[in-house]
Amino acid sequence: MVKTSFTPNNQMYDAKPTLIPTEITTQHYSDLFKETEFMGNMKNSLYVSGLATILSLVISIFGSYALTRLQFRGRSFLTKSIIICYLMPAAVLFIPMYVLISKLGFADNKFGLLIIYPTFIVPYCCYMLLSYFKAIPKSLEEAALIDGCNRLQTLWKIVLPIAAPGIAVVATFAFTMSWNEFLYALVVTTSPSQQTATIGIASFKFSDTFIWGLLMSSSVVASIPAVILYLGAQTFVIGGLADGGAKY
Repeated sequence: MVKTSFTPNNQMYDAKPTLIPTEITTQHYSDLFKETEFMGNMKNSLYVSGLATILSLVISIFGSYALTRLQFRGRSFLTKSIIICYLMPAAVLFIPMYVLISKLGFADNKFGLLIIYPTFIVPYCCYMLLSYFKAIPKSLEEAALIDGCNRLQTLWKIVLPIAAPGIAVVATFAFTMSWNEFLYALVVTTSPSQQTATIGIASFKFSDTFIWGLLMSSSVVASIPAVILYLGAQTFVIGGLADGGAKY
């Protein structure tokens, strides 16, 4: 992908391609930044994916904590429902989702994606966080409650610091899910100013014609935020595991 993004057009269809192009060009990136609206698509993706991840994490943390620590009627049913929602194919729901978004007035608006994305991110996050919260000893929370903390303080001061590595992993995958999402973004948004990066990349394919230079250069640019996030999360997870080992 990187190699093709720096390869001139006249060398892309060589019968014997080389791993390193004999001639390197930055024209594809220049055209991408100056002649297309792809950077606007990138901003839309960062905005939607970031907010959807934060919103989904907040809902999932409270939901998972309640399902693992609180006793109430219907808890088992809700836990099973999360798994069912997580397994629901996106292709089954995109038509009713579009009808819902249209009735709410968010058709062809990136804000409509902020309503849709948590519907499949939250079940995933809850499903993952349930196992992290279950692994935390209840005795730590009971000690905090005895010392005068309420439930929210216990969650904030005890549970979240211990589960931080797991939350970082879940946040990384949640961001990736929304960042890579294509179907709903294609259905909900039609204007280039509202579309996300995945739709921007797909726009460089016309019928059976592929603009390989723009396709590969846009793919390289679109992969940068995910790579940075994965590298940051990796450092955080390793550091969190080391701290946890030292405490115990």
